[in-house]
Amino acid sequence: MSKMMRHDLEGCDEDIAQLYVKTAANQIKGMGAALRSKSMAGLQRLSHKLSGSSAFLGLKTMAKLLSDLEQAASREASKEAVRLFGLIKKEFARIRQPRAPRPARIAAPQASSPALKSKKRFKIYIVDDHPLIREGLVRLVNLQPDLKLCGQASTAHQALKSIPALKPDLVILDITLASSNGMGLIKDMKLRSLKSFILVLSMHDESLYAERALRAGAKGYIMKQESPKELLNAIHRILAGEIYLSEKMGAKMLHKIADNASDERALPEGSLSDRELQTFQLIGQGRGTREIAEELNISPKTVESYRAHIKVKMNLRNAHELTQHAVHWVESNHLN
Repeated sequence: MSKMMRHDLEGCDEDIAQLYVKTAANQIKGMGAALRSKSMAGLQRLSHKLSGSSAFLGLKTMAKLLSDLEQAASREASKEAVRLFGLIKKEFARIRQPRAPRPARIAAPQASSPALKSKKRFKIYIVDDHPLIREGLVRLVNLQPDLKLCGQASTAHQALKSIPALKPDLVILDITLASSNGMGLIKDMKLRSLKSFILVLSMHDESLYAERALRAGAKGYIMKQESPKELLNAIHRILAGEIYLSEKMGAKMLHKIADNASDERALPEGSLSDRELQTFQLIGQGRGTREIAEELNISPKTVESYRAHIKVKMNLRNAHELTQHAVHWVESNHLN
């Protein structure tokens, strides 16, 4: 493959660009196989995974097409899926088209940044189950004169084993992790009195999760679709002792305080506790009572209790309505 940067990947490190192209090529090949075998679940899973990486690298057109494909697969709209897959292949061909080399550099924060005044190098720990995103974050952090990577993990279990010894200044984590939950990791860190600041970096809608993350103990919430420059801004503001939210979410929170009401609770699922929301999500992902109990490390009886609470809070008449609403919510929020 050419060593020249790819169109729309000029802002990335060359190794990250090559890793994205290689990963995307494999996943697009898998999508083609899923389409041929009419495996809509497989197509949905692959498109969701690549959508996250594309959004993180700022490939907005690619991320949007993949998101649309994910939705088409969830509806089992095979003709629409075939059409979108064709567009994705064309967009990928455009992205990987070689262009003249350009210096790929993300500017470091100005010296006036509060985090830079002490000339200290702050230790950053990364928790994300997408290798491409983790690698991108590692390189972004190591490019900064005042930041250094001290560790990384793909699961909450791995993170909790190493964070106490490494004592990072800031932990950047995703909410959805392989076989674990980022919200639970935040709470576990607080229960263990770990002093690290926490920044949530996620694809999931901030209108539902940002307030929950702050209540759990995080100091900020940023979407993966934001630019590396804005992510660095979030990191430095939190290291300077501030809370970081997007301008839109910050305004919502201020309105909530002024009106003494929560925008989140205006949504039916907004009234659920964190554990109930986890249960609701797992129901939407097709898990049974015993599977949910094992994943959350609780008894089946407790799961049934959560199911009953959810039905009451969301005004659902029976198990069928609960499952139907949960599946729709999971698909709408790309939580498959």
